Amino acid sequence: MKERTVWYFEAPGPQNTEKALECAVKRAKEGGIAYLVVASSSGETALRLGEKARQEGYQGKIVVCTYHAGFSGGDEISLSPERRALLESMGMAVVQGSHALSGISRSFRQRFGGLSIPEVIAESFRRISEGFKVAVEVAIMAADAGAIPTTQDVIALGGSGKGADTAILLRPCHQNSFFDLKIREILCMPRS
Repeated sequence: MKERTVWYFEAPGPQNTEKALECAVKRAKEGGIAYLVVASSSGETALRLGEKARQEGYQGKIVVCTYHAGFSGGDEISLSPERRALLESMGMAVVQGSHALSGISRSFRQRFGGLSIPEVIAESFRRISEGFKVAVEVAIMAADAGAIPTTQDVIALGGSGKGADTAILLRPCHQNSFFDLKIREILCMPRS
């Protein structure tokens, strides 16, 4: 049996980012976790994670997951080419892809109504926290892109809009093997 500290934030949001990054890097170093996966639309949270990892001497790989083209309309890409190049020059892998827990099913819901299984799963995770849902989702996206293995635990970070407010240790899966997903630990999350 192990005893671990879990940080519970009073409210979701970017004000929790520094503590969430600290929790993730500390646990990754303690447990020899080789991959940190972070959601980042503009790249700002990823840059902050990279700096924290460098300061703490973390030697693992950082994988950045960002929105697919057109998420905000048109063919717009949220992560600028310059920011992407900067993240990659720092040794980070960048995954740009469709949301694992909505994807094409969102189009059907918007056109015809109703619910899809992936969106029900997403909504269930949101009952824990938005950041929890995002952390699970980016881990699946990173696994589907081949950026992380599904044979070892990783730490994934997500947030509620901007920044990060949730960090979890999990065994990732691919979309087609969702029931292999294992949530191992919650490192930090908002209470509300």
